[in-house]
Amino acid sequence: MSNPTSNVFQIHNSEFTFLGKEYSSELEKGLDFGQIFDNFFKTGGYDNINPHEKNKDEHCVDTLIFYKKTPEHKTVYIGKIIDTIGDVPTGYVLNLFPAGKFIVVTSGWVATEDESHKVANETKKNMQMPNGCIIDDASPYVCIEKMFECPENGHKLERWYPIATA
Repeated sequence: MSNPTSNVFQIHNSEFTFLGKEYSSELEKGLDFGQIFDNFFKTGGYDNINPHEKNKDEHCVDTLIFYKKTPEHKTVYIGKIIDTIGDVPTGYVLNLFPAGKFIVVTSGWVATEDESHKVANETKKNMQMPNGCIIDDASPYVCIEKMFECPENGHKLERWYPIATA
């Protein structure tokens, strides 16, 4: 875990169903993540999500979707990609997110969550965009962030940025 193998790769992700909680703020105000996570865990957190998780063997512990729901607001969804669900738990939202083309920056497996953020940030600074691609500012996605935790391997962070052909 001391020498992380960070990686950058391109993918096309199919549409997916997401169960979680939605938090929005006006653009100029920003999002208070301390308050958001405090509310998320005090109101059920992952207890109502984990039974429906799609890829349980992935060791994904958090998924945050930064999304442009309206031009005037910043929106983040916290939850997980799921297969199916009957009734949506009170206080949660069920969304079908569209397919997209992304460049994925990953930290590789490291000892701590903080280290995974540092490695992913450094990797993004030094990444090369695929030929003919740009970050897609017109996409409704800003970023998808997935945190993985595994007793044998430690922590890994993936950040998915929308891309388009230039």
